[in-house]
Amino acid sequence: MSFWVSLKRRIGVECFYAGQQLVAMLPDHCGAARYAFYRRFLQQAGRFHSMSGLKIYCPEGVKIGEGVSMNIGVVLDPSDGGAIEIGNNVLIGPYCVLRAADHVFSDPAIPIKDQGHRGGAIVIEDDCWLGSHVVVTRSVRIGRGCVIGAHSVVTHDIPPYTVAAGVPATVLRQRGDRQEQP
Repeated sequence: MSFWVSLKRRIGVECFYAGQQLVAMLPDHCGAARYAFYRRFLQQAGRFHSMSGLKIYCPEGVKIGEGVSMNIGVVLDPSDGGAIEIGNNVLIGPYCVLRAADHVFSDPAIPIKDQGHRGGAIVIEDDCWLGSHVVVTRSVRIGRGCVIGAHSVVTHDIPPYTVAAGVPATVLRQRGDRQEQP
């Protein structure tokens, strides 16, 4: 890669992160402005709404479907070599973190920060709801229609139409097993 191509790419990345700092500070009712900014950088962006504090790292690794709603302080981080795909009509509660990579730490003779990352993919299928403060780790698929309880850590796949919660998240029941209260 030539010096100029590399420089142009680096300037684009720096502009993205500077712009992200500005749109993150917009009031909550300015979700349309955040969408207009992010759709230019994401790999795919359906119409979505986000509140203040949204942080997206490595936007070229993020796909967001139609009708997605992200509450305050959400972090989407596919990291190097990872990917995040969010389906249609997904609700993501406040302060959720989706991180599609782990630090490598196998060699104790090398500082962890110098061992790189191991990427994976996070897929959240259509019509899911992640409660507040949910963490989703790499190589996880959350099936269609799932509900993930607040403060859960999702470390493995969750089957469609289930309710899961806990650290690590485990399936508690199928949706529709009990009458849900309005």
